Amino acid sequence: MDTAQLSKFEHDSTIIEKYVKSSAFGRNKVVYVPFVIGIGLLCFLALAIFGGLIETIGIGVITVLSAIVVVCFILVAVINRSAGKKLSQETQMAPVCIAKKVYGNDRQNIYYCIYSTGEKRHDGVFIDTIAEKIFAISGNTNDKTERDLLELFKIDFANPGEFAKKLPLAFTNGVEVWRRQFALGALSKEAQRQIEGNARQFAVVAIRSENPRILTEQFS
Repeated sequence: MDTAQLSKFEHDSTIIEKYVKSSAFGRNKVVYVPFVIGIGLLCFLALAIFGGLIETIGIGVITVLSAIVVVCFILVAVINRSAGKKLSQETQMAPVCIAKKVYGNDRQNIYYCIYSTGEKRHDGVFIDTIAEKIFAISGNTNDKTERDLLELFKIDFANPGEFAKKLPLAFTNGVEVWRRQFALGALSKEAQRQIEGNARQFAVVAIRSENPRILTEQFS
């Protein structure tokens, strides 16, 4: 990939602003309290309404719970907006990292991908080397580090929104490398073709190392 172009993206104020907003969720852990409560109550209300339990529960209770759901999501928006403003003030650049598809589900187009956020973030050869080391691990290995790696890449492609997890430093020679699921099927067919034609590599913006976003501008 063109490292000069990646560096240019990193200092583009428009890109910084855009990806700060999309990376802010979860930065303030307090946001999960109203978020989880709101989702839980929403699921309960859906079950009550479509399960014909309104008369049993009572319209008054349904109304109160609905109001709580609204308040919860308002709180989520307020907390997330505050976290976004703080992150924006702290962010001088948007680290753009070369990511690579490793294992995945071709039917659902959800893939485990790896990337580094440090000095090696633009080093496609390094990412390829780590990928090859992962491919070379035997399923019957007794090495603890290798078994930890296999656990990270086990067949479980149901959570593309999860936060990334670090690979063991002993496996990556002390370089921070992260593993995260990406739903690449959400990209255009042309973008997916570009990734395949580029040795399965693509760029992500990692303003927060554990919560990167695909750099859609690379496909334009």
